[in-house]
Amino acid sequence: MNNELVAWYNADDSSLSFKNHGGGWQPLYTHPAKTLTDEEIEEIAMQCSYMDGYGHSQLKEYDFARAILRKASEK
Repeated sequence: MNNELVAWYNADDSSLSFKNHGGGWQPLYTHPAKTLTDEEIEEIAMQCSYMDGYGHSQLKEYDFARAILRKASEK
């Protein structure tokens, strides 16, 4: 996935446009999404899991969310 032109920005008056007006207009682009593979997500889930008192695997949701964001930002 490559950067794609999505709009134009005018720094003089902080306006946006979907067409180039020339002059002080600057192009705005998307950026590639930082995605993880299913295997990476599963590995992180395993690292953020524990066994409860009933023998069931439980996920530490906040630790999992933080670990996912950390891993994606490394890419």
